[in-house]
Amino acid sequence: MTRTTLVVVPVYGDLESLLRCVDGLVEHLDTSVHRVLLVNDCGPDADAIERALLERIDGRPGFRYERNDRNLGFVGTCNRAVLELDRGTDGTDDAGEAVLLLNSDAVPTAGFLDAMLDVLDEDRTGVVTARSDNATIASIPYRLTNRGAARTEERTRAVWGAVAPLLQVSQVLPVAMGFCFLTRRELIAEHGLFDDAFAPGYGEENDYCLRLAEHGWTSRIANRALVLHAGGKSFSGNRNALRAAHQRELERRYPFLPDAVAAYQRHGSTATERFADALVPAGPPPRLAVDLRHVADAGGLVGEIDAAFADGFDLEARLAPGTSAPGGWTVTSDAPNPDDLVTVTVLVDPTPAEVVAANRRSLELVVVRTEQAATPWSSRAERAGADQVAALLDPHVVATDRGGLVAAREQLDRRLTGPLASRSEALEGRWAALLPLDLTAAEVAAGNASDEVTRLRRELDDLRASRSFRTGQAIAKVAARLPGRR
Repeated sequence: MTRTTLVVVPVYGDLESLLRCVDGLVEHLDTSVHRVLLVNDCGPDADAIERALLERIDGRPGFRYERNDRNLGFVGTCNRAVLELDRGTDGTDDAGEAVLLLNSDAVPTAGFLDAMLDVLDEDRTGVVTARSDNATIASIPYRLTNRGAARTEERTRAVWGAVAPLLQVSQVLPVAMGFCFLTRRELIAEHGLFDDAFAPGYGEENDYCLRLAEHGWTSRIANRALVLHAGGKSFSGNRNALRAAHQRELERRYPFLPDAVAAYQRHGSTATERFADALVPAGPPPRLAVDLRHVADAGGLVGEIDAAFADGFDLEARLAPGTSAPGGWTVTSDAPNPDDLVTVTVLVDPTPAEVVAANRRSLELVVVRTEQAATPWSSRAERAGADQVAALLDPHVVATDRGGLVAAREQLDRRLTGPLASRSEALEGRWAALLPLDLTAAEVAAGNASDEVTRLRRELDDLRASRSFRTGQAIAKVAARLPGRR
């Protein structure tokens, strides 16, 4: 079904970003089918912005300008635009129409709306958002492999252009991103738009998505749509305090939301999008990580790794005390953050837990297996069940024995320089194969956290029940009544 679309752009300050947004709509929106409503919310320099905006859209069909009598905030402006200023193409709520709420600091790119409308027409889809350079979990690349690197518009265009064809057309999100927010007008008619409790802004789009979800409607991301987003350009006041307050209200209404977002980040996104920054390399040499703290001959293996990988990789390692690293290596004692992505991890006799962590952190895995001890249960790897994981892991990694790292490097180079589609397919295969391990690790971690909370609460209850605690409380009460105390 071809839907007409009302594009609503709330206007508040930041003329430069606004004009980029309007220019993007002029270039990429078919105004013979769709229309644009720009609503000035009487922010900073409202008169000057009005003059510049009217000049920009003068004579352009499909563009309409309105101005609020007073500042209503983002929530109030969106509600007024959709529920009062433009109620549909025939003056009533048109069931076939879509409504796109677009931030004034967002920049559309070619084909964005058609791609989003295709997803909106998928079964039981209530809200659609686009990929972007600045849209939290909708950003691409989301995780970065180079510390301190910025997710620039140019980098996002390059990475999205390369990997978007490899992604499914859409996928379900816990909530859609509000910077570019497409929904069905009939759902607005039935369920309302934004709740004034979230005025002037932040959290309103999440509440809308979750209200729809209660009626069986999903939120999706359109992977073939790209809309760039400056972020935070058209909002005044203490945004951090407001965001925090509204997040608390969201979690009061939907207690499952934090867990849902965390679950999406861990299991909902694909391996291709997670490692997009490494799949489309740019900038400094790729990073390689290794943990040699448990290796008997760590010094010898350091030399082998250096000989095989120092040329072309930035090497970082965790080493046992007394083990030295060649110049140019980065040595750290910190546990690695699984979201601090690297291109390669070298695992030596890995335990299942190490495999899970490296799978989440690394585009490619190199597994080195040393000669096992004569008594299996004296082997760290066998005690942890590593031998049972080997059959699952080996088809998806570069596996080698001690002494074979130079050959492993050659195999790794072939994998890293192969066709992007093939590398993506192989990565998704590893991701799927190790998913059961990853799910189990997540459940264990959650259970351990719950057990720790229970233990601490029990200790606190025991403390409160103790004679010394009660005695201390009594002394404090008496002391508070002594002369000179406040």
